[in-house]
Amino acid sequence: MLEILKSKNVLFVEDNEEFAQNFIALLSLFVKEVIHCSTLNASHEALKTQKVDMVICDIKLNNENGLDFIESARKSNGQLPMVILSGNKNEEFLFRAIPLNLVAYLLKPVKYKELIDTLNKCAACFKPSNHVVLKNGYIFDQENRMLQNPAGLAISLSKKESAFVELLVAHPNRIVPKEMMYESVWNFDYVSDQAVVNFIMRFRKKVGKDFIQTVPEAGYRLGG
Repeated sequence: MLEILKSKNVLFVEDNEEFAQNFIALLSLFVKEVIHCSTLNASHEALKTQKVDMVICDIKLNNENGLDFIESARKSNGQLPMVILSGNKNEEFLFRAIPLNLVAYLLKPVKYKELIDTLNKCAACFKPSNHVVLKNGYIFDQENRMLQNPAGLAISLSKKESAFVELLVAHPNRIVPKEMMYESVWNFDYVSDQAVVNFIMRFRKKVGKDFIQTVPEAGYRLGG
């Protein structure tokens, strides 16, 4: 998934030079180019004059607020992947950030795993529509019957496993009862309760135990 970013340019807005240089060195491993700006004026100019595919912006920039830039940029581009950096969980900033359709709100110091997870989510924004980003952080490739876990590892699915995931994706916020599984996964063929349990056990071993949740006496639903 991260390979997609090798052709993408990141606008990185940060006024702390030491942090910026370290972060740029890390980002450069995954993207084509990092365009670094330390002020909002320079950031607006870069957005107008350069090819920018995604934005990573600190909130506090001397006497400026990075959210002002994000809000302005969002008005002209509703789909640009955007990430906010912050030194603390300021509730006012969090509330302002909610309607901005951000990929992530990262706290400094940024942990490596959190950065990779965020870059994977950014990369998913450039994927064709047959790639579905699930609420538990997995990505489902409907065409090739593949799952990608939050760490970026690809998992091949059997025909029945793919049908089960498609069923969960179609009902992301509700419980999927066994009756629906009989129809979608087994095409109304008779299958015992124990066979369903065994199927779920094998599926969990392949994709991770937290991918789905068991709801006793009811069925299954997406984890996350």
